[in-house]
Amino acid sequence: MPVPVEFQAVVLAAGKGSRMLEITSGHPKCLLPVGPKPLIWYTLRKLQITGFNEAILIVLETQKAEIQSAIERELEGNSLDIKVDYVSIAEDQEDLGTADSLRLVQERLKSDVLVVSCDLVSDVNLGGVLNLFRKHNASIASLMFYHQASEPIVVPGPKSKHKPEKDLIGIDEQTQRLVFMASVSDFESQVTLPLSLLKKHTLVKMYSTLIDSHVYVLKNWVIQYLKSERSITSLKGELIPYIVKKQLSKPQKIDEVNQSIINTKDSNDIFSFAEEDELELAIREISSFNDHNGDLKSSYNNDPIRCYAYIAPKGSIGLRVNTLPAYWSINGKIQEVWNKVSINMSLIQKSPQANIQSNQVDDKCIISDGAKLNEKTSFKNANIGTNTTVNSFSRVFNSIVMNNVMIHEKVALENCIVCDNAVIEKGSSLKNCIVGNNHLVQAESECTNELLTEDLMHF
Repeated sequence: MPVPVEFQAVVLAAGKGSRMLEITSGHPKCLLPVGPKPLIWYTLRKLQITGFNEAILIVLETQKAEIQSAIERELEGNSLDIKVDYVSIAEDQEDLGTADSLRLVQERLKSDVLVVSCDLVSDVNLGGVLNLFRKHNASIASLMFYHQASEPIVVPGPKSKHKPEKDLIGIDEQTQRLVFMASVSDFESQVTLPLSLLKKHTLVKMYSTLIDSHVYVLKNWVIQYLKSERSITSLKGELIPYIVKKQLSKPQKIDEVNQSIINTKDSNDIFSFAEEDELELAIREISSFNDHNGDLKSSYNNDPIRCYAYIAPKGSIGLRVNTLPAYWSINGKIQEVWNKVSINMSLIQKSPQANIQSNQVDDKCIISDGAKLNEKTSFKNANIGTNTTVNSFSRVFNSIVMNNVMIHEKVALENCIVCDNAVIEKGSSLKNCIVGNNHLVQAESECTNELLTEDLMHF
C-alpha cells in the first residue's frame, strides 16, 4: 500500500480572466505571456522548487488541449520537471466557482491540500506557509503579501481608472492566527468586531494593505466539508471567511443524561468534520507548550478550528496577474525580477529558433521560437511571441506581441498589446492600443488609446 504524500497541490486554472477580458477573450488566461514564459509556468515552477513532484491542474475542457500542449513544450524543453494531472470542467459547467472546482477533485485528495492560483508570480518560498500549517496542525493557512507600491504606468487601451480591490484582514500578532477577513466593500464607514474575538485575541492587528495571494493550505477535512456544503461556491469570498469566523464558536454540547439513542448530530455541522485526534489532544493536555501568553487558558483556547496567516517578508515579490494593470506591470519588470521568480533559471531573451534579420533589437527585448523579424525593422523593449512575423520598415516599441501575429510593412506600435492571430496591415500606427485575438487592423489605421476587437459585446 503506497504511503500518502503529506500535501497534494491543486492549481486553479479554469478562470476566464473576467477582469481583463480585453486580452483573455478567446485565449486561456493561464497562457498569457509573461516575459519568455506562459503565466502558468511560474506557478508550476514554484511548486516544483517547493518539492512537489506532481500537481492537479483544473482547466476548462475547451482550453485543455491548448494548455496541455503549452505545458508539454516546457516539459520537453526541461524548464519544468513536474507531473501534471489535468482535470477539465465541461463546457456546460464553465461558470463554476473556485470552491466548485475543488469539489470536482475531492475524491482524488487523500492528504492535506495546497491550493494555488495559476496567476501568481512570486519569489516567496512556499515552505513558510506550509511550515506554519504544520507547526500548529492548522485548519487553514493563507499566504499574504504586503501591498507593493509601483511607479505610475500607462496601461494600453481606453483610459480608465483601475480601482484595486481591498480586504480587511485581522491577524493576532502573538500567534499569527487569522481571525478576521472581509472585503472593504462590505463596509461603509465602520467595522464592528465581536467582543468574543477581542477577548480571545487581545493583540489583533487590522490590515487593509495586505494582498491575499490565493495560496491556501487546507486540512483534508475542509475538502470533505466543502463536498457536503454545496451552497459555497467561492474559496476566498465564502469558504475562507466562513471558517475564519467559526473559530469563535465551539462544538454544540449534548446533554448525556437526556441524550436520545437517535443520533441528533448534524452531519453538515462543520465541527463534525473538524474533530481532532484524541491522542493529539491528550499529548497537548500534558504538554507545557502554549501558543499564547497573558492568560491561563489552554493552548489554542481548545479551538478545534484554527486559521493562520503567513505574511511574506517585506520586499518580497508577490503579484496576482488578474487585471490588465497587473499584467502590464509584471511584463514591464519581468527581466528585472527574473532570477528571483524563476529561482535562478537562465533567461533566454532571443530564441535560437527565431529568425532575426534585424540589427536593431535592444537588450530589453524577448524574441520567442519561430518569430521572424525581417531586415530594416526596429525593436525596443518588445516581447515578440511564437511564430510572429514583423515585416520591413516596421517598429515595435515597449509592446507585447503575442503568438502567430502578422505585422505588415511600415507599421508603428508603441505601448501596445497585440493578441494571438491578429493581423496589422501596411502603414498602420497604433499607440497605447490593445488589439484583440484574431482582429484585423486595416491598412493605414491610426489609433490611440483604443481597444480594437470583434468581441466588444464582452465589455
